[in-house]
Amino acid sequence: MRLFTVVFIAFVILIAGTASVLGSELTGRVTNSGGNPLPAVSVVTDMPGVGTTTDESGRYTLVLKDEISRVTFSSVGYHPQQFGVDDVPEIVALEERYYPGGEIVVRGDRAKPGVSPMAFDNISREEIERDYTVGEFPLLLQSTPNVHAYTDGGGALGYSYISVRGFTDKRVATYINGVPLNDPEDNATYFVDLPDFAANITDIQIQRGVGNSLYGDASFGASINVVTTGFDRERRVALTSGYGEYTSDGKSVGDIYKQSLEYSSGLIDGRWMFGGRFSKQKTGGYRVGSWYRGWSYYFSVARLDPRMTTELHVYGGPMVTHLAYYGVGRETLQQNWRANPGIDGYESLTYDNATDNFNQPHYQLHNTYRLSDRATLSNTLYYIRGKGYYEQYKPDQDYAEYGIASILPLEGDLVRQKWVYKSQWGWSPRLDYEHERGTHTLGGSFYLFESEHWGNVVWFEHFGPKGDHSYRYYHHLGQKQVASIYGQEFLQLTDRLSAQATAQVRYERYALDQERMGMFPGYDFAVDWLFFSPRLGFNYELSEGANLYASAAVSSRTPTDNDIYDADKAGEFPSLERIDSVGIYAGDILYEASGDPTAIPERLYDFELGASYRTERYSASANLFYMDFSNEILEYAGSKEGRDVTINVNGSFHSGVELSGAVQLTEELFAGGNLALNYNRIKDYPVVYNYEVDSTLVVDSLIVIVSIDEAVRVNFKNKKLPNFPDYLGNLVFDYRRDFVRLIYYGRLIGRQYADLWNTE
Repeated sequence: MRLFTVVFIAFVILIAGTASVLGSELTGRVTNSGGNPLPAVSVVTDMPGVGTTTDESGRYTLVLKDEISRVTFSSVGYHPQQFGVDDVPEIVALEERYYPGGEIVVRGDRAKPGVSPMAFDNISREEIERDYTVGEFPLLLQSTPNVHAYTDGGGALGYSYISVRGFTDKRVATYINGVPLNDPEDNATYFVDLPDFAANITDIQIQRGVGNSLYGDASFGASINVVTTGFDRERRVALTSGYGEYTSDGKSVGDIYKQSLEYSSGLIDGRWMFGGRFSKQKTGGYRVGSWYRGWSYYFSVARLDPRMTTELHVYGGPMVTHLAYYGVGRETLQQNWRANPGIDGYESLTYDNATDNFNQPHYQLHNTYRLSDRATLSNTLYYIRGKGYYEQYKPDQDYAEYGIASILPLEGDLVRQKWVYKSQWGWSPRLDYEHERGTHTLGGSFYLFESEHWGNVVWFEHFGPKGDHSYRYYHHLGQKQVASIYGQEFLQLTDRLSAQATAQVRYERYALDQERMGMFPGYDFAVDWLFFSPRLGFNYELSEGANLYASAAVSSRTPTDNDIYDADKAGEFPSLERIDSVGIYAGDILYEASGDPTAIPERLYDFELGASYRTERYSASANLFYMDFSNEILEYAGSKEGRDVTINVNGSFHSGVELSGAVQLTEELFAGGNLALNYNRIKDYPVVYNYEVDSTLVVDSLIVIVSIDEAVRVNFKNKKLPNFPDYLGNLVFDYRRDFVRLIYYGRLIGRQYADLWNTE
């Protein structure tokens, strides 16, 4: 709006809708998006020391000076707005950053209570501050419905894992500020590579099922959306230090401590915000030898302009942890709950330097530009770089597999390091347009991923101390290109009924170039896929705070790189349709691989039906789901032309009911809980087991022992899925008064099996 002045008189006349300037004063009112007045809103200018706050009715008066060119309005829980001094409207309406009562950040990819037709749960900043001190990120989520999380070391730090509705993290998509975290090679999420990351989080939303994942990667069990930003952080400096111990049989068996330094600048000059954190974590672990050490850093800078916000985030940190990823049998557990021996004859974890060493910094640049009152353009650029290795003690190895066959003896123990250097560049654009009955959304996700792998033998038996000999025995380069475009429409069909439809087209290409070395013949191949993933949902508002919803969605997942070819393993064939001999190499036949993968992509059909009810004091929800999982990929579980190949099986189905509720019993006491009942079963999974049986024969009075090959056919149909319980329940009581806070957590976990045999 334009400001017209009459220079011949001492008054300034403004057109309707523009803040009043009386002499050298600017006056106006600030409200929320619903038109309610907002008190205590900060009104600052680009001139230091010139600013004010709104009163109880949302009104303000600001004394102006000639040097002032910008005015910024900001308040905790709301998106700040900035105007040129001549363009300030009479009523400034701030959009809520948080949902009322939930303190959950409002973003275009976030599900909204009573609006979005899907099952989801929010973990607010307040809950994160309440529950987090030190620990891996998945442990923060274990109190949400149908989520199972654990660490392999039995403590708070080290390798951690998460499953939702029976799907592991490889089939759960995780995003940090809209940037995919899942590793493009194996789809796993290595939270261990982000030390103390939970301390930087503003909020978390878990969308169960296929969810509202728009950024390109496949999501089966859930989408986890993490936000680490906020213009509303107040100026502060905080130093945190903590110490604890693990005990067993009344004795201390390991310690754990954390130290961190945090800084937040608050809003400077009405436009800039800086923040950072440095942390150190260390533990001796609970299981024997499961120690961990990690440093972390997080730095962010943000700039607010009248129609644009820009944010830069840099985070990561080096870590090293002793390996503890193998389970133990029941007999071993009865003798020592903390046992961590490894697997006899395969890998020893009693070796002191059986460690994982990694460092993976993340760089994110976010820009949001308001093209008009209805159109908003968002762009995200990111770069992720990681380098590290893990070291293993391997007994009784065939030296020929490591390219050292000319040395006698031909077998023995050795120590190897498996290295990786990876880089990922990505761009995610998005355009939102609000219309009278809803919102149009159009966007995409594009990234290029490269990874270099190599293996070194750093010591082998009979030939001197570690470091005297070092042999590189494999080397290969992988590349993945992913591009997707999507459209989404939210439409208010009637006053009570709304619909949300999403369609995504995704292209993926994977290529591998292996160096010819020792027993690795140098395969070079490329494969690609094209997917279409639709989603449709409806939401019906029964009354204020009560709604019903239903949705159907389809998602697809490609084989992982190892499903196609385990390029680190000597003598392995790529699991492709054609393997042709093309010559002789190292005294053996040289092969060339081509064609499509032997396993087709996985496919999931997700059907959901739910209801929720919310008031200021109460909330309750119920969700029914049925997920048909087809073409499940099993790595090298089949055979073709005499070679092991990756195959598909009919898959499984995941069904159940999820219940949750919460109540503010008194002003000081809160109670909440949830319960998930699951019925997860294998649909059809036939397997043939081949083994040798020694048979005794008597030939001409001579006793002869011969080996006979036998095959046993087994079908795991109707077996329970391993590593996920039939039921999960959580209960929390939170009492808070003045400086006293008492919290009680209860967790109910049903029986789960460690294998498909469902061994008791």
